[in-house]
Amino acid sequence: MKIPPYWVKEKRMGCDGHLWKLHGISYKSMAEARERLEERFRIRTEFVACHGVSADAVAQQSSRLRALDELRAEEYSTLLLEPVLQRIDSDNVITRNRYGVQVLNSTSLCFVDVDCFPLTVWDSLLGLLGKGTTPEEKLLQVLRDLCSADDSMGARLYRTHRGWRVMLTGNGLAPDSPRMHAICRTLHADPLYESLCTRQKCWRARLSPKPYRVGVPGYPRPVDSESVNTPEAQDWLQRYESACQGKVVCRLVDVVGRKLQSPIIELHDRMTRAHMTDVVLA
Repeated sequence: MKIPPYWVKEKRMGCDGHLWKLHGISYKSMAEARERLEERFRIRTEFVACHGVSADAVAQQSSRLRALDELRAEEYSTLLLEPVLQRIDSDNVITRNRYGVQVLNSTSLCFVDVDCFPLTVWDSLLGLLGKGTTPEEKLLQVLRDLCSADDSMGARLYRTHRGWRVMLTGNGLAPDSPRMHAICRTLHADPLYESLCTRQKCWRARLSPKPYRVGVPGYPRPVDSESVNTPEAQDWLQRYESACQGKVVCRLVDVVGRKLQSPIIELHDRMTRAHMTDVVLA
């Protein structure tokens, strides 16, 4: 999980006539982040100016750009350029994403988004006889089976606006592990969410409602790590937080397998208001 505390993004016309998306990051200061953005622009300009570049030149450019992002040659994680709201510990950080919601980024607690859990033909036939099951019941049974097969695993199932959120703990789970990908296939996880977690090497869980679901769209997207404090952003935040009253992100359905206990779980349930009933999921 790479979440630099200082970063800046900028679009600038390149020497090839195309609009380049540039960024600079730092774990020390905004000044260093801006210097690295300028260095990134110089490196790309030099590269484009060299016609007929060799494979070695391409590799050299890639290495120089990765160095600016403080990534080692063997690292393939994607940087998370979002304002940091709270660093809980080394494994858990809360950020505000590009459309304004608070997001828990975790390497210790696994989350899986499930938008649709399909029923089998047999399930559908039983439904016609009044003996069918719902997608939620089917998903819960799959979680029970997973936990029964591995006594290190525990699961919490939450209902969301569009589907479900699954929280998992267990041995051998990592965002980019073969086992995690297999579990995602079993749970029919959202493939875009799975891909995002793989690239960023962490799991992400939304902690506050989506703005358009509470009638407050148009978050002023930050251009650097300090933009979250601008008057425009603060005005938007005040309207958004007011509109979120009476709305929840998810609702706890059931807990199966090994009991999960963690301050991070308590924080997740408190911030998402997961124990509130008869309220709007947003």
